[in-house]
Amino acid sequence: MQGFNVAHSQKSLPAPAISLEPHFDFLSDDYARLYAASDATAFQHPLWLDSFYRRLAEHRGAEKIVITGRDAATHRLVFVLPMIRRRHTGVTLLESCDLGVSDYAAPVAAPALLNGPKLAPAIHAALPAYDILRIRPVRAEHVAVWQALLGGEARKLDFSAHAAVLQGDFAAWRETALDGSFRRILDRKKKRFLKQQGAGVRLLSESAEIRTGIAHLARLRAGRFDGDLIQATEVERFYTEVAVNGAATGFARTYEIAIGDEKIGYAFGIAAAGRFNYLLIGCDYGVHGRHSPGLILYDRMIEDWIANDGKIYDFTIGDEPFKKQFGTVETPIWMVCENATWRGRLGAAAFAAREQLRRLRNKADEPGNSSGKLGANDAD
Repeated sequence: MQGFNVAHSQKSLPAPAISLEPHFDFLSDDYARLYAASDATAFQHPLWLDSFYRRLAEHRGAEKIVITGRDAATHRLVFVLPMIRRRHTGVTLLESCDLGVSDYAAPVAAPALLNGPKLAPAIHAALPAYDILRIRPVRAEHVAVWQALLGGEARKLDFSAHAAVLQGDFAAWRETALDGSFRRILDRKKKRFLKQQGAGVRLLSESAEIRTGIAHLARLRAGRFDGDLIQATEVERFYTEVAVNGAATGFARTYEIAIGDEKIGYAFGIAAAGRFNYLLIGCDYGVHGRHSPGLILYDRMIEDWIANDGKIYDFTIGDEPFKKQFGTVETPIWMVCENATWRGRLGAAAFAAREQLRRLRNKADEPGNSSGKLGANDAD
């Protein structure tokens, strides 16, 4: 496809043995090794996918579909395609592990995989039946890889991702990345907020306080966003499990903003390979809106991420205007899709029309306080 290139290394791999593994263990050492060697994102991390399939998929009527490629001689993994299959309005969808919570879909593959023989025919032979193949959201660097493995058409979606590239120390980064007027306004708000006794932002580390933090975050968001996924019990449990299990290794990071014993906001995200992916925020804007607690949280989170050698602070998908204030670069987001049957063609047209209506409605969300996530209906 024009505009996308697949990078090739010098060494190629022989044709792997391809199969459907419905009981695949994402916490296995073999998967951890493959994931670490791949360019997959935090949304393919072992902890994320293990919790996704156990906590979300079964509650949403989604079947676990995992296609693997293994070295024929050693049986070691050379690629994993994590997907789900489900019925929706009479149509069978085969799709990436999204369900409204995963911002980037990427195959998990050895770097030399695409230098070997064409794999798409063998992969399709292992796939279960479907009407629509839908892989989304996909960053540009992963489009060609998905197409090489599954075929399909690439379509640019009508929303983007936004990330800030972090360079030097925090003060130097702010000086170059933030607009001068915004920086001064933010500094005044921070100074006024931090003057209060016990005011501050901290990274939570204990399991009990993380559980409490995610629960409080969900309650602070209640009624603020149309179709807010974390209001569903199974979704809150999913985020809580990831937050708790990922805290020890730094994969998951939950931040609290407080004034003494008064907890006024929380933010949560996941990190891998120097990239922090911001996912959720909840603050008491009714009582503390004058402090702009969300903006203070983002600022202090970026400061903490730079101090931990972070390279990118990713606000992930969604085009909320506040993201540009932090010197972000916009990245287009794609979908790789195929309508395999006449039901698929009819269903895809209906889904597209409905999504467009939702996008228009979602633009009415309050600027500056959004989670950056797709709404619950977008997970359909």
